[in-house]
Amino acid sequence: MSDNEQIKVLQLIEGLSFGGAETKLLELIARMDRERFDTIVCSLGMGDQIRDRFDDLGVKFVNFARSRRIDPKLIWQVNRLIHEEKVDVVMTTLFYADVVGALARAFTPAKAVFSWETISAPEWLRKHRLLTYRFAMRFCDKVISVSQATARWLIEERGLPREKVEVIPYGVNLELFKQGKNTQLKKQLGVSKDAPLVGVVARLHPQKGHGYLIEAAKTIVHDHSDVRFVLVGDGVLRDELKEQVKSAELEEHFLFLGFRDDVKDLLRIFDLFVLPSLYEGLPNVVLEAMASSLPVVATAVDGTPELVVDNETGYLVPPRNPHALAQKISLLLNDEKRAAIFGKQGRKRVEEQFSLDLQVQNFQNLYTRYVYNGQV
Repeated sequence: MSDNEQIKVLQLIEGLSFGGAETKLLELIARMDRERFDTIVCSLGMGDQIRDRFDDLGVKFVNFARSRRIDPKLIWQVNRLIHEEKVDVVMTTLFYADVVGALARAFTPAKAVFSWETISAPEWLRKHRLLTYRFAMRFCDKVISVSQATARWLIEERGLPREKVEVIPYGVNLELFKQGKNTQLKKQLGVSKDAPLVGVVARLHPQKGHGYLIEAAKTIVHDHSDVRFVLVGDGVLRDELKEQVKSAELEEHFLFLGFRDDVKDLLRIFDLFVLPSLYEGLPNVVLEAMASSLPVVATAVDGTPELVVDNETGYLVPPRNPHALAQKISLLLNDEKRAAIFGKQGRKRVEEQFSLDLQVQNFQNLYTRYVYNGQV
């Protein structure tokens, strides 16, 4: 390959559901330099809710649906696609794609295969998954972690060699996340213009720790009777969390908005952002909140402390600790000046270290390094 030829990249993903990994892949592909990189997207058919967004990118799209839970023919189909398209680089996203893409590599001429790992989840440590993953990763050149914490977890818990793991943090499209209040949207939600809003954007899942925030709210509302907690997202705990709010007699203080496609606008009506998760990889939504100049109160789990600087851009608290959550949220509600300073410093931190442009450039450098120079 001459230096002026395009590098052909196959982005292999488990499916196109509404999820953080899928959205981040969409952003990456949209920002890739089309003169230098020719991208093909291949889905293994596990979800197609955002297929139209990938179609809008104007890149080639291929769908290989699995016919049963374990479907070896996918390895052969991906292998054939790599040969036919003369693919240089394969990058896989989510477990099934990681395994299929890595095993397909054993029979292909691709110059490099990378796995993009975004989360440190306890369910990953189930024995059958772990053994399959470890075997497949023998055929992968690098596992790209979104945080230093996830990198450590990959090495210590998943048993990957240290030299196989490389960190490329998430980045945020700074053009989308603006500063300044959106008073009109606040009015549309039926909230008083003076009511302080504490926002959470996360699926309603045990991982995200919403229940601990509801417990914390019992204390917070004593001193802030007009505060409103806005939960954006949906999931398996919706009914359970609503019942918890009702039992605590906090219904007038909580808004369940469900799934929304206007998160960037909703962030502009919040006064502070909270993420009480039990575990994370690198929570992109925290970056989005910081890019929106919001102070953040979050649990000090996994990659979150790599984003939130305690007592500088927000507060870090222990997981499963409603008392600590209540204390730090109340501090910011009581001190608007401090909250504004934290928000401003958070925006600056994202601009300097976590921009989408920087993330894209890091991936482009990785692809180029392997295609032209071999493994480094």
